[in-house]
Amino acid sequence: MKILKDELEARFQKNRHYSLRAFARDIGVAPSRLSDALTGRAGFSSAVADQIAKKLGFGKEERDYFCALVEVKHARSQSMRKAAAEKLESLDKNASAAPDYRNIQMDAFKVVSDWYHFAILELSTLDTFDSDPADIAKRLGISKFEAEQAIDRLLRLELLERKKGKLIATDAQTASPSGVPSDSIKKFHTQVLGKAIQALQNQGVDERDFSTVFFTLDRSRLPEAKERLKKFRRSFTKEFSNSGKKESVYCLSTQLFDLTNAPSEKRNPS
Repeated sequence: MKILKDELEARFQKNRHYSLRAFARDIGVAPSRLSDALTGRAGFSSAVADQIAKKLGFGKEERDYFCALVEVKHARSQSMRKAAAEKLESLDKNASAAPDYRNIQMDAFKVVSDWYHFAILELSTLDTFDSDPADIAKRLGISKFEAEQAIDRLLRLELLERKKGKLIATDAQTASPSGVPSDSIKKFHTQVLGKAIQALQNQGVDERDFSTVFFTLDRSRLPEAKERLKKFRRSFTKEFSNSGKKESVYCLSTQLFDLTNAPSEKRNPS
């Protein structure tokens, strides 16, 4: 139930008055039942797990993975646990189909959806990197607690490893699953946009580059446009991340969206 523990922790960090009882209410289970699940004394049925996943705003892939995790541990029969394990294996294979860009499974992305997790991965490649959580927190403008928790998550997901006491990123690049509606992904991009606003206000033009262009677009070519942007991001970061001094962690954020009011039936708010 690590996913639920992390979700509870994230909500508590936002609101110090938030409690286990409030969390139980929000996900639709009894407080005593939630307490037993978090301490490992009991589990949830597949139906309850699916209900919780929906309450947490998980997309379909997230729900499938979460429910399979629950069934592997708490399904009543061995055959059901075996079937759940096979489903998990299948989801893992699908998530890691691209060898150069490690796709983080949707349940894991729920845990690391805060922007600073990815910043820490890049920070670990700097020539001046210090593995001390206090130093990481200072450089990124987050709390020491947030830095410590983020490091633990990244180590658990094997995106970071310790070598001779130093934290080192295990992958050259990471990417969230594309085209999957998820509150976690929305949260991540909202945070990145917030950081961009701060940079626009606080950084000089010699430290940043903001530009905007307006153009007309044939909607049928939108998939092609998105694919071109993806290829550009990957080639751009590959060229500039692997040459020269590693002095600062920069964020490249591109936005492509429709400024016109299309008919409502064409819109998908997810």
